[in-house]
Amino acid sequence: MTSQQRRIVLAICVIVGLTLLVAAGLTFLVAPMAESLGLSDEYVEDALVVPSVAALLVVFVAGRAGDRLGQRRTMVGAGLIFALGSLILASAQAPMGVSAGLALCGAGAIVIQVVAVSLLQKTASEGNAHVSAFTSYGMVFPIAFLVLPIATAGVLGVVNWRWIPISWAVSGVLIAVVAQFLLGKGTPGEATGEWVTPILAGISLAAGATVIAEIDNVELEGRKLLVGTVLCLLAALACFVVIRLNARSSFNFGSLRGTLMRALMIGVVLISLVQILTYVCIVLEYFYDLSALEAAIVVAPAQIGAILGAKFLAKWAVRRWGASRAGRSLILATGLTMLPLIVMQPSTPMWLLIAISTVFSCAGMGALTVLNMDVMGRAPADRTGEVSAFRTAASSVGTALGMALLGTIIISSVQMDAGAQSVSDAQLDALASALRTDGLLSFLIALLGWSVLAIAARKTQDKVTPG
Repeated sequence: MTSQQRRIVLAICVIVGLTLLVAAGLTFLVAPMAESLGLSDEYVEDALVVPSVAALLVVFVAGRAGDRLGQRRTMVGAGLIFALGSLILASAQAPMGVSAGLALCGAGAIVIQVVAVSLLQKTASEGNAHVSAFTSYGMVFPIAFLVLPIATAGVLGVVNWRWIPISWAVSGVLIAVVAQFLLGKGTPGEATGEWVTPILAGISLAAGATVIAEIDNVELEGRKLLVGTVLCLLAALACFVVIRLNARSSFNFGSLRGTLMRALMIGVVLISLVQILTYVCIVLEYFYDLSALEAAIVVAPAQIGAILGAKFLAKWAVRRWGASRAGRSLILATGLTMLPLIVMQPSTPMWLLIAISTVFSCAGMGALTVLNMDVMGRAPADRTGEVSAFRTAASSVGTALGMALLGTIIISSVQMDAGAQSVSDAQLDALASALRTDGLLSFLIALLGWSVLAIAARKTQDKVTPG
């Protein structure tokens, strides 16, 4: 990469890393915040998903904004929104302030992440620079989830909880400053069109993902499922009607044309679905009587494995096989590395579970990095923001499906509200069985992803091969 490319890639990695403060630290923040404000357990559970719901609401708006208004301008504005949301949260005295602050943080973060990947593609669009840029970016998420949860928990041990969102606000301002002075000026797009369809598509996606994620609750809330389903369908119908009435609507699937591009999006969904490290942390807490903080520390080798997978395994695979073959090969490898989970028992040594998790985290993050690289490499030059939004949406849908399928199996196996000390031997056996089931299902899902990509690659090759 040139020095200018390195500067922009480094700036993007720093900016996106700062946006992950909320996602990585919120789990540890909610307990002292709830105690201070007298929040109910039910509200706390809902508050944890506010940032992700808000993010999905604006994900397609983010893609359009980056293409239409320019990447730097959009990221500066989103950084200030992130800072504003953090300040509202820091000064909150009631649930409404908490929800508003978290929603603005989630919305600002996703706009930055969508636009950042778009700018990454524009900055290094091909060759070794493209590979280096995306493998560097792939390390950001595991590094953040290695460091930030532990740091947040440590800081909360010595300061009032309100200092955490204040630090987020400082980070939001820093995001705006870095974007303003270190990113290329860029030029706003010339595309015109409305903003209604991206908003409606975001509402439909957010409602649908919420419905899917709700399934992982042991006690389903019929009202939430009904309202979410109706809202999802109504927003999707309204979006379809507007698209039909306006031939130049802003939201369409034109940028995803091509068998291989659609297959890659399916691959992103499936590889995001089998990222089960969160559920491994739950198993660690119950099998080995660890606290949430201790579990976060113990899985550090798995996060380090993900870092190595994103940077080195992904780069090696792409240079050896090319992006298309590397992506499907690493998906298959991810499935194979999860098969050893079928040996898990309550008496299994902790080191073995960590070792298995480290290997599949390495393969899984390598696969996701290559798929992201391949998706963005196929994006039309004037619609990289739009494709980045679809990629982010696909990853979010995969995560929601993972919560509903693999997460439900784990969560329903033990009476979690009773605490780890109150879990019986029978429940521990059930938890071990759930982990074995997740390992087998993850292998089958990864095998499905490999098959979809292999068939798509064969069809694409058949179209370009004479005879």
